[in-house]
Amino acid sequence: MKINILKFISLCGFAAATSALAQDIAFSGSLTSQAGVGLPNTHENKGDFLLGQTIFDGSIKSYLDEASVVVNAQIIHDALGSQSTNGYSAFVSDDGTFALKLKEAYIDWKGEMLALRVGRQIVSWGKADDIQITDIICPKDLSYISADYNESRLGIDAVRLSLLTTKAQFDAFYIPFFTPSILPLAKGNPLKAFDFPSKVDNITINVPNDYRDLELPEKKLSNSEYAFRAGVYTSIADLSFYYFYGWDDTPFFKYIPGIDGDLDEEDFEINQINVQGKYKRMMMIGLDAAIPVGDFVIRLEEAYFPKRHFQTTDESQFESMLTGRKVKSSLQKHQLISLAGMDWTPSGGWTITAQYIADVVFDHDKTLDRKNLEHQATLSIEKTLLGETLTLSASGALDLRTLSTATELSADYKLSDAITLSLIGDFYNEGIDNKKGMFGDYHNLSSVTFKGKFSF
Repeated sequence: MKINILKFISLCGFAAATSALAQDIAFSGSLTSQAGVGLPNTHENKGDFLLGQTIFDGSIKSYLDEASVVVNAQIIHDALGSQSTNGYSAFVSDDGTFALKLKEAYIDWKGEMLALRVGRQIVSWGKADDIQITDIICPKDLSYISADYNESRLGIDAVRLSLLTTKAQFDAFYIPFFTPSILPLAKGNPLKAFDFPSKVDNITINVPNDYRDLELPEKKLSNSEYAFRAGVYTSIADLSFYYFYGWDDTPFFKYIPGIDGDLDEEDFEINQINVQGKYKRMMMIGLDAAIPVGDFVIRLEEAYFPKRHFQTTDESQFESMLTGRKVKSSLQKHQLISLAGMDWTPSGGWTITAQYIADVVFDHDKTLDRKNLEHQATLSIEKTLLGETLTLSASGALDLRTLSTATELSADYKLSDAITLSLIGDFYNEGIDNKKGMFGDYHNLSSVTFKGKFSF
């Protein structure tokens, strides 16, 4: 932790020295305070605080001729002690109540046809709204189920070289160090009990408590990541092509039972389960299109993952071990994810977005911890009122296999140009015949959140 603090101080010193030489300096930021409470129908979390954070977000931008320096960092106080780390984008106090996250810190240069960006940077791919399809180059903060999708992106340490023309842009990325997503591993994180229960049927589950307990790729040249994007802009449509070769940013878990007695005897017992995690290679080829038609924009996006790893169930791993077969934490299968969406912006301050997403795994195996086809529909409606001081929005996702749902209702009121007050409700429900589906597992995390934000 001391080393990370020294790195942060050095970076701030570098940014300050650069700013002193700059022709133009801009500082912006925000202070956000939010608290979330479990709803009465959640049973397990009824009346419990599920969120309690104060976040200071600050950005410094310095400009000198064609070059610039950008630094963006967050200081977070978490009353629940739910802050987790991936060891790359943040350092966290031992009790999870304090975190410092360096989101971006890069040097930018732009010429007439070439541009270069070096350092930690956030990259957004794809045309989907709050759904990950081709947008895989940056890992995510997965420690909060209701976190804003755009704000959940984490920076990657990369070099980006761009070729710029009036009708197209080509970006090549070299990413020397792998950055994993942040998982809900902190003791006080409400999501941890859902993803990693401490006991199942009175059997103790020994789960990783820190990213260092996971098997990360070694820091060597052969483990680097590479990416490419080509974007073409015409009067008819905006088109993009993507390629990524790197690592899946979430680990694949291996469940190893601890056994009392002899496997050859009938009276053996499983007394504990040890969970280990390992990251695997992946490749993605994708494309998207945005087609304007009057007040509408049609969005299409597709991603193909050849021989991607998929998690196997804990039951199949136990069965494999007990029968003497080799335990596999994942199987490689081809995957195709497709999206068709529409944005409509009629007059009167309305914005309406609808999407359909289909996720297919070919040559499906019954031991995989997912179905061969997972598809869902999303709908988002937003309306501004009272001279754009009040914004009401409703968004939801419907799992078309089981009809489980995730819904968010929010009201944002601008008390002034700098202060915004928000009331947010997040609801998760099971599908038909009490099937969990994609969202039913999170029913007990349904909550109402009060939020205040000051921007400057």
